[in-house]
Amino acid sequence: MISKKDCAPNFDPHSCRNCESRDESLLCSIPEVMEQIENIKMRSSFKAGQIIFTAGSNPMGLFTIQAGLVKLEVISANGSAHTLRIVGPGGALGYRSLFAQEPYHATAIAVEDCELCFISKTDIMNIFKSHPELAMRLISHISKDLRLAEEKWADQMDKGAPERIAEALLFLQDHFSHQNWTRREIAQWAGTTPETVIRTLANFEKEGLIDQTDGRSIRIVSKEKLRERALP
Repeated sequence: MISKKDCAPNFDPHSCRNCESRDESLLCSIPEVMEQIENIKMRSSFKAGQIIFTAGSNPMGLFTIQAGLVKLEVISANGSAHTLRIVGPGGALGYRSLFAQEPYHATAIAVEDCELCFISKTDIMNIFKSHPELAMRLISHISKDLRLAEEKWADQMDKGAPERIAEALLFLQDHFSHQNWTRREIAQWAGTTPETVIRTLANFEKEGLIDQTDGRSIRIVSKEKLRERALP
């Protein structure tokens, strides 16, 4: 995210040096790499709901998120959409497919207005060759993603829809509290249907776990009780 508090004539809001998410970035947190990326990146903006890349297409490079949220979505055999991950500022998109040299497995969709940087495949490969320490950083990043995916898969096997929805509310509140999530988006994250989410949220409200009185937003009233409700 870019802060425009600096209004000096020489202040460039699009410079990597002024990017508030650079310390969280897989690449830009290393000063030498940041200097390289400054000269080769391509910036792009996406409105909420726009597709960044589609499943089945071949990766041409690596995306990093400067501002906004992006979800990675897959479509099951019966046509249902499921959210694999949600990525925020500092995160990277498409690295697994890029380095595996295979088409994208998921579609990347902007959840809110986003600012992204794109680094071409040739440039990103040259960066990794000149900075081998990035390999360990990438392995660590992929390993954490794999652990989260395994935990999410196990939860969906062991828990019923109400437990998964309670867990989804807690996760989204803890990690992306500024975003108002639709019932459909919660369903895609929890691996259920919007209708089930609507019914479950109504029950949670009756139990005093959440509040929906202002319409779209969902306020957690008792995080501790909701956490208990998320247990199998």
